[in-house]
Amino acid sequence: MNLTKNLKKYLLLVTIYILVFEFIFQIFFFFDFKFITKADLYYNGYCDQRYWNLNTKKINFKTNTKNHEKLSFIKKGIEIPSEIKTNAIINKRKYLKDELTFYGSSYINHDEFKKIIKNYDSIKSKNYALESYGLDQIYLSYKLTAHLNQNKAIIIGFLLEDLDRSIFYKREYQKVVFARKDNNFIMQNIPIIQKRSNLINFDFYLYRFITNFYNLYKNNFDPRLSMCKSVIKKDLFSFFIDDIKKTTEIYNQKLIIITFNLNEDFIKKPSWRYNFIKDYLKEKNIMHIDTYKILKDKSNNDIKKINKFFGTDGHNNNKSFKFIIEKLINDYKAM
Repeated sequence: MNLTKNLKKYLLLVTIYILVFEFIFQIFFFFDFKFITKADLYYNGYCDQRYWNLNTKKINFKTNTKNHEKLSFIKKGIEIPSEIKTNAIINKRKYLKDELTFYGSSYINHDEFKKIIKNYDSIKSKNYALESYGLDQIYLSYKLTAHLNQNKAIIIGFLLEDLDRSIFYKREYQKVVFARKDNNFIMQNIPIIQKRSNLINFDFYLYRFITNFYNLYKNNFDPRLSMCKSVIKKDLFSFFIDDIKKTTEIYNQKLIIITFNLNEDFIKKPSWRYNFIKDYLKEKNIMHIDTYKILKDKSNNDIKKINKFFGTDGHNNNKSFKFIIEKLINDYKAM
């Protein structure tokens, strides 16, 4: 009897403590105390939409961009239709070896990358890439413009973690999201409206804090290594790549994929994304410019040399971009 009474007493005490602490958390969030409401204390930015709802970081696009109803933002001077052309005239002819069309995110749109490409006088190029794009936006930008770039080499470059961006409808800004429907994926959050009302993020923050800490602990406090939502991410990747490959065959295009890595992949170890994507591209017989392997070889696995391949912005720098582009040009010319 006493044991039962004591158990009830302890349960009641624990419940009170939980409610008190949760009440304190709610006050912190209500008054937006920045030191305690940081998104990464409660959520994993690789899988939790609420992380990005709380995140106050905004992408500072330069003045050379404009809004697009499906891609959120595109470069000025490069027209991208709003609808995928399914009845385009197909004009197959000799493959144009001196013309490259680039798609991707911040690595392909990096000033150093574009500067090196321009140094190849014999090559004409068009670049649709834009920073902050996820693999979904990269895929969609290709699909919307595929008919405009027939008989050319299609270069799609992305950071491995750009795959994770595909599961969100908002990061630094509102974006398209591909949602599963039956055995396919459909676009949602269309048309893109940037000035939406603030997203409500009411949650049980004590629980989120504890579970987030536990998951970080399991992954050596490296959120990259979390397998959260890996099934949907892998399915999305398969959907994007398979459809891109199919479309390149229709328009007589040569497909080349460049994968980029965070510096942490070299200092620690690559995440699950690396082997999954590398193996999938090999299985589909798609030319893969593997920057992880390139820089590993060039550095002789020396971390000090690896660090010299990255700039202060966290991206590859001029030195490593030269190695990567040299590999790209040599492989593409040998096709």
